[in-house]
Amino acid sequence: MSHIKSKDTSIEMMVRRRLFAMGYRYRVNYKALPGKPDIVFTKKKIAIFIHGCYWHGHDCGSRYAHTSQSNKAYWGPKIERTKQRDQQHIQDLEFLGWKVIVLWECQIRASLEKTLQNLNQELI
Repeated sequence: MSHIKSKDTSIEMMVRRRLFAMGYRYRVNYKALPGKPDIVFTKKKIAIFIHGCYWHGHDCGSRYAHTSQSNKAYWGPKIERTKQRDQQHIQDLEFLGWKVIVLWECQIRASLEKTLQNLNQELI
């Protein structure tokens, strides 16, 4: 597990490169906020999390969200704790007046263009 990246993942980089090409400037893994959002627009108070379907327990049914068949006693509770922690970070940010956007791996991989169009509408 030491080789599993927690930042600068391939899906994060896809989104970040495209946002930069669209002219957006942002902060990355902003430590001053709860949960260290992946992308932050400080002036607009928008925090974006880019979640992998497996690691964050997305119920999308995509191949990215498969459940591990080995060591279920470990992985089941671990994914549940991650989901609870994610929800707490979102609540903390909203309490501080931030708008939180969660992008899922399955939605980005299915249609990066559509995801970016929707995100652009949120950022305008």
